[in-house]
Parts: sequence; structure tokens; C-alpha cells
Amino acid sequence: MFDIMKDSNKFNNSLSSGANTESITVEILDSIMGSGKTTNILKWIDDNNTTEKFIYVSPLLSEVDEGGRVQRDLKHTRFHYPKADESNRTKGDSLLSMLQEGLNISCTHSLYLLMTDAHLNEIRKQNYIVIIDEELGVIDSYDSYSQYDIRSLIKSGSVVKQESDGMLLWVSDDSNYDERDHAYNKLKRHIQSGILYSAKRADSMLVTQLPIKLFTVAKRVVIITYMFEGNILSTFLKLKGIEYKPFTEVTTTPVDKKEIKNLITMYELKNKWKDLGKLKLSNTWYTSNNNGNATTKDIKTIENFISSFCRANDCSFIDLMYTFPKYRRFDNKKARCVIKPKGYIDREVEDEEDGSVYIEKVWVATQTRATNDYDHKTHLVHAFNRYPNTAVKSYLQDYGQIVDDDIFALCELLQWVWRSAIRKGEPITLCIVSNRMRKLFDEWLESED
Repeated sequence: MFDIMKDSNKFNNSLSSGANTESITVEILDSIMGSGKTTNILKWIDDNNTTEKFIYVSPLLSEVDEGGRVQRDLKHTRFHYPKADESNRTKGDSLLSMLQEGLNISCTHSLYLLMTDAHLNEIRKQNYIVIIDEELGVIDSYDSYSQYDIRSLIKSGSVVKQESDGMLLWVSDDSNYDERDHAYNKLKRHIQSGILYSAKRADSMLVTQLPIKLFTVAKRVVIITYMFEGNILSTFLKLKGIEYKPFTEVTTTPVDKKEIKNLITMYELKNKWKDLGKLKLSNTWYTSNNNGNATTKDIKTIENFISSFCRANDCSFIDLMYTFPKYRRFDNKKARCVIKPKGYIDREVEDEEDGSVYIEKVWVATQTRATNDYDHKTHLVHAFNRYPNTAVKSYLQDYGQIVDDDIFALCELLQWVWRSAIRKGEPITLCIVSNRMRKLFDEWLESED
């Protein structure tokens, strides 16, 4: 999500506090893939460019950098992208200068999430409208230190937990922790930055949260997404007392699911592969060595299935994309056994038109969103049974907010599938290995929403 190890003190307690004295209602443009959400919001920006200032935030650099979609598709509005330069100015410095000038700015999620008080004050001062394409990762698990570390600090009285929201507070005046080489120095800085929270059920079950001011300092905040309600961001906003409502100033195009269905050939698990769908296929199953989780035989079976799928469909590695936890990807040297189908892994390719060399990616992360980089992929294998992170879900539950497991899983699955050629209206062959994930997809495809 965001890199807590980098410049964590940028987020001070005033930013991270759950208390919110500002009033804003976040607006949600919630519409199915292919309905023209981004196209229409860019037109809306063009129509309002003489009276408003905009910040457009996307998950991927390729969408917002020079030559990206935001730059290409706007006819009357110029957006500027922050850049580091040779004078040691960082992207954050560049962003602050642009905000002070009141320029229209396009940036990535990761840069937006690293804003400081100075950036946020300028957003408020300049009355920016912030457009966020796809949901931000606002809350994530924290595992930089062990459960023992957290428990021992709480037991010793160096750290206490705020009852209202579980925020950890550093209360020790022991100066030894300030030494850079102290084992807990970094943890102290993380806690003092005000972004570490603990679930009620276990002090050692920690999450990081982003400053809520990222959503409250702008004149307006519009989030472009699909299946927002019941997912993590909606529960997070409720937890923080931020209201939201539909964004109604653009009209999207209805999408007929019958047309979607006609573009998809579902590849069925048969014969010796039919029991694959019964495997847990969760992140824990793939990554844990406990009994009942993936064995070397299981991992090799999945690898062999991908190869079999490719042979059965006569597809090349250029046509193919698949997903499972990164831990089992072909290049992870820490895993005892990885999934490395012969001839079907990421590798260099020479462009036929200009002779340039690029990496053709086959493994595509399950959480990938908002990119056209894979819209030539026609054969897909999804071998991942997705659930929200345990620590994140537990924290939200403990403070009265429920994440819907199935909405989370289905939303991510759909976003992944729509990175492929189907986003251009072209046919694909899709295999969803997990029985649960396949059932969710089939039910969605048959539904009328």
C-alpha cells in the first residue's frame, strides 16, 4: 500500500487523529467497467477547467505522467506531473511548488499518500477538487516488528493504546530509544507519527492508517470506482465519520452483461485438474508452512496446470496472464518452491516495430487496476482465492465496521480480468481455479445490476 518505512514522521499526530473538525462529503462515481467513468470525468474536467483547479490521482504512473491518458484525453486542460530533478528536489518538493502555483496536477496514489502538512494546507488554500481514480489503500497490516516486540513494549509501559480507536501512543521518556541503532528506534518513530493502530482483540494485531485529512482538506473529493459499498474504503470512511454520496454530474453508459458473457470462454477444470478448485488457494495457504497448507506437490500441480492450459488453448506467453501470491512467483528466491511454467514466465522481448527491448509480463498481481498495459492478453488463469487482510478486517470489525469478504474478492477479481483484452471488447479465455471465486464471478455475470 504505502511505504511506512519511508519518511514516516511526515505524518504527525495532528494529521492522523480520528478527530475531524472539517466537513466534507466524499462523492463516489460507482460504475461498472466499460461504462466510460474515466472518459466522462475527464470531459467534466474540461468543461469546468476555467473555474476550478484539479488534482487527478491514479494508481499508475503511465496514466498520469507526460503522454499518459490524463494528458492525452483532455482537450482544453493542461495537467502537470511532479518530477524530481538534478538539483535534489524530490517529487514531493515539485508537487508542493505546483500546489503553491495553483496548477492542475496529475499524480500517482503513492505520491498523493506521501503528502505533508504543507501540501495539504495548499490544497485547502487553493480550493482544489481532487479526483481519485480507483480506491486508495488507506489501511494495511503492519508487520515490521514481531508480536513479541509489541507486547513487551505495552507490558513495560513504554506504549499505551488509545481506547477510542486503538491508536498506539509512545509514553516512555527513555532516551535510549532515540539512538538510531536501538532495536525499537524505528518502531518508536512509527508510533510517534500517529499512523499505528491496534485491534481490540489483540494488542499485537496492528494496522497502519493514512491521515484522514487526505479526504477532508479539498474543496471536493470524487472517487472513481466500482462496487464501493461494503469494501474497505467505504468502511474506513464510516469509521472516521466521513459521509459519502453519489457523484451525479456525469452520465455513464449502461453495460449489457450479455455482451460481456459473449466475450468470455470459461475454461473448465476437468479430469485430473478438477480437484484444483477445492484447494484453499488463499494467501495463507500459499505462503504458510503449517499443516493443511500448500505442499510442494500442490505448487507443482498448479504450475503444471498453467502449462496444460496454454497447450490446450495454443497460446503463447505473450497472450497469457496469470495470478497467485507474489511469494510463489518464479523469481522469489526465498520460497522453497515457486510456480515457474516452462516458457510461460516474464521475459525480455524485442519490439517488432522499433527494435526496443521490453519485459513481457505474464504474472500480473491480483490487485492490479487502472492500466491498459495488458489489454493484449487473451488467455487468463486466476489461481487465487482472495480475502481481505486479516489484521485489517479484524481492526475494522473491532471498531464496528464490517468488510464484506465476497465484495472485496469479486471487486478485485473483476478489476484483474478487465486488465485484459476484454477491456477493448475483444474475446478472452478465462480460467478461475478457485471454486469460490468462480461462483462469485458466475453469479455476478448472471445478475442484472
